[in-house]
Amino acid sequence: MKTKIIDSHFTAFWGVFLNLDCNLNCHYCIQKISHPAKPPAHYQIRTGKEWVRALNAIEGRTKRRFLRRPRVKKLSVLGGEPTIYPDFIYVLDNLDQNWKITVTSNFDSPFFDKDLSLLKETKNKKRLRFNGSLHFVQTPIEKFIENVQKLKKTGVKVHTLFVVLHPAYPDRVLEYKKQLLKIHPRVKLQRFLGFYKGDLYPKGSEECLAKEQKDGIANYTLYQEAFGQKKASAIFCHSDKVLIAPNGDIYNCHYKVYTNHKDKLGSLFEDEVRVHIPREYFLCEDFGFCNPCDSEGHLFRTLDGKVESIAEAKNV
Repeated sequence: MKTKIIDSHFTAFWGVFLNLDCNLNCHYCIQKISHPAKPPAHYQIRTGKEWVRALNAIEGRTKRRFLRRPRVKKLSVLGGEPTIYPDFIYVLDNLDQNWKITVTSNFDSPFFDKDLSLLKETKNKKRLRFNGSLHFVQTPIEKFIENVQKLKKTGVKVHTLFVVLHPAYPDRVLEYKKQLLKIHPRVKLQRFLGFYKGDLYPKGSEECLAKEQKDGIANYTLYQEAFGQKKASAIFCHSDKVLIAPNGDIYNCHYKVYTNHKDKLGSLFEDEVRVHIPREYFLCEDFGFCNPCDSEGHLFRTLDGKVESIAEAKNV
């Protein structure tokens, strides 16, 4: 396969969505926030062999360092719930040595009901880790704990466990965190991103999260305007992400992935793809319907030149 070029900062966030499907049905699902009256985008998914061939053909995935091993590109495998993707194990097992892989899972899919011996045998075990997010409204904590322990027995690294801080259940969240700390040393509360009783969270008042998971938001007034899902307007935006939709379309924000937006930057499965991720401001006409997944590191510049930031942006 010919070399593929996706030009971005080496440390830019790279996320691949093998699918957008999920075995859970959380009312606060991040996919449902943008245009809530419409269903999430539907994509024709690609096979595991197609993903592996295309991802392994991307150039520039290593960075030399003086007297140290080269750095390799970090890749987040996302969803939906990625473990329900039919060729999930094949993809993990066949990505080459120039990927460092993090899988984000709810630890409650049928995948965890199966024999996980294939994970134990994967040649990529040293470059693979899982993060787990407890959605306790849907998943009993007992089942979550059982699956964490089951995954650990394979020898695959479990990095961080998160408990979604649902505004309606703050006491339960703290209790669940205590329970998870008994089986794993790294447990964090996960910011609730989205709407509850008509209010957009986070609102900046959740003091108990100050030392937990940072949401990257410094300007909550601007956050409410940009992510409030009320009115679209034009603005200049800065976002340095590489997000690859289930059909291979390449975007630089989650809103466009979740809505199958027309403004794609290219396709991973094109024979000679050459994509440049904008490092300067670019015109966006969807300000107001931004997805909270993009709250961290965003800068906006109004059409008259005024710069406003949700938070400190990296690599500007």
